Amino acid sequence: MSDLNSAALTLGGLMLAWALVMFAIWWMRRPRSETPAYEGLPVPRESRMPALPKLSRKAAPEPEPVEISASRLARISGKSTRWEDIPSTLEPEMAVEPGIVPVPDDSLAAEAPTLSREPADEPVTPTTGYRPESMPEPADEAPVPDEATLESLASEVERQAWLTGQPAADRPDGDDATAEQPVADKIIVRLVPQTPPRDALFRKSWLGGRPHLPAAIDWPRVDGADGDFLAQIACTDLPGALWDGLGPRKGWLAFFANPDSGAVTALHLTEEGVPRDPPRAPGSVYFHPYGIDSADLMPLAIRAFPEWPVDPVTVEPGEADPREAPTADATALLAADYDIADPAFHPFDWASMLALADILEARLLQQPPGGTAPDDASDELAQAIADADERNRESVQRAAEIVSIIREGAEHGGSFSPPDATAVMAGLHAIRWTRVWTVADEESGEDQVETVTLPLTRHRPDGDLWVDAYRTVLFDHAKHAWCRKPDMLSAPARAFFEPLWEAMAAPEMPSMGNFPSRHAVGFDDERDVVMLEFPAGGLMSRGRRDGGNLVLAIRKADLAAGDFSKMRVLAGN
Repeated sequence: MSDLNSAALTLGGLMLAWALVMFAIWWMRRPRSETPAYEGLPVPRESRMPALPKLSRKAAPEPEPVEISASRLARISGKSTRWEDIPSTLEPEMAVEPGIVPVPDDSLAAEAPTLSREPADEPVTPTTGYRPESMPEPADEAPVPDEATLESLASEVERQAWLTGQPAADRPDGDDATAEQPVADKIIVRLVPQTPPRDALFRKSWLGGRPHLPAAIDWPRVDGADGDFLAQIACTDLPGALWDGLGPRKGWLAFFANPDSGAVTALHLTEEGVPRDPPRAPGSVYFHPYGIDSADLMPLAIRAFPEWPVDPVTVEPGEADPREAPTADATALLAADYDIADPAFHPFDWASMLALADILEARLLQQPPGGTAPDDASDELAQAIADADERNRESVQRAAEIVSIIREGAEHGGSFSPPDATAVMAGLHAIRWTRVWTVADEESGEDQVETVTLPLTRHRPDGDLWVDAYRTVLFDHAKHAWCRKPDMLSAPARAFFEPLWEAMAAPEMPSMGNFPSRHAVGFDDERDVVMLEFPAGGLMSRGRRDGGNLVLAIRKADLAAGDFSKMRVLAGN
């Protein structure tokens, strides 16, 4: 073994010996735990809770009733007592002697007795001197409620129904029976017509047109006849306070009327159906198209109520009413001087084109083109009348040719073309019509002859031939087409009619709730509510024959029961 290996082994042995010495020193000096001697069970500490009283095994005597006055009891509970809270059956037994000053409630509160856990040995004498009288024995038979009691019960049902429809944050605080009720009978819902209509496929509320009835429901009959559909309103858009909280708030209400008598009813539809065509055209009781009152024009009107979508808008007391919103003057928009050759008044389909031909033929071609001069007429007047007669005969022949062209195009069944309508109106505009009359001279008093020649399409304020009748019928056709699809009308037509219809819709806006806008004979302000009111007007092709408002009213009790067959029609002056 070399010297190097011997040195390494010696060093290793020394280090091992040093480690063993250090371990021996640590083992001798390590801390040791001492085993405690047994000292017995620990002594429990004294409880800090007071000792319980020793109770007797005998039954405790029943405490005698304590009589405390209403005012003192209120002071003990921290509330004040009103005189109206004291029962009326209590009568005073002690009179307040003069010179005794009543002690304020604050001073008496300090003298309030401290309630003890132990029963009182002696009853407390009331300080007010009031003692309740003995209650009468109950009768063998229950009393029959009188009319006043029934009215109060009905009012309570209406109030509870209103509270049920209100959010929790809006309900009155405290006892519902004594809480002040808000004025709900002044809430009104305006059915604002949409201008222009939107969401044609997803309409929620609308007037006229077709109802959306489930397949399982037959067409409603009113007094034995198929009813005329008036409106369908989404109940989810109605506020909770409408009709004093009565009536449905889910589904739809569909209103129908008898075509002859005008009696009305309503259906509460809980599920949405599909559009259903009416079994027949509406009757004459409420059908009244705007401006069409003559026998020759009535067959040309669209025999239906236009399907006009509406937005239910709630009007609270003091809020702005959309019916009173400023709009354009409809009379100003219907200017007295106009020409139907304007693209705004061109026919837009075959129905309006044929209506033009019928009116032109009825009003112009059947009218004598000229006239015979009176026997005392001057030579100037006689010559002017003869010349006008000759020109007008030629105009009648040219107009008859245009009418024939229109009818031939409709019989062939070809599609309607707006350029063809423009050509027809241009041809009519090229025809002239002459009128002759005399005007007395202010100075000499002699008759002066005046001759006016205007295009056949020009409206004549002095005596219209056919232009005003055509525009009235076009107004009716256009609003029906516009309600179905606004793009059916040309841009010039929409630019003229839309502001006009918007101005007319404001005063004709139907409403729900509150009282009739005008006096209605037979309406009871306390027992009735307005289900729906149609103001007088012709925009919706609906109205009474006498021009008054159409008010659909119902008793609150019938509305609460959902019996819409009890709905009545009232006439608003």
